[in-house]
Amino acid sequence: MGQRIGTTECCVYLWEREKANPTFPFWPKIVEFLGYSPYDPDWTLGERLTWIRRYRGLSQEVMARRLRIDPGTLARWEHGEREPKGRLLMRLAKFLDECAGSNTTA
Repeated sequence: MGQRIGTTECCVYLWEREKANPTFPFWPKIVEFLGYSPYDPDWTLGERLTWIRRYRGLSQEVMARRLRIDPGTLARWEHGEREPKGRLLMRLAKFLDECAGSNTTA
């Protein structure tokens, strides 16, 4: 599996035993390898945002840039410290719709 997702078998071993976590560039390949997205529809908005960002292989900085917000704002949303409102909520909803439309697993 390691070679198929661009890492070593040792890394996969550590991930499987929860001794390390895969970084965001590996998520798209992991989902491709598994053949499904472990996204849970009962997750909070912050958990969903974090999953979508990782699934897409985006850093917080890149996703924040795409949303035209400060990376700190995205971090607060992901941690459940704040929730988007007004224009930001509309912008986020549009972004999430685009993500869902481009891939049914996200």
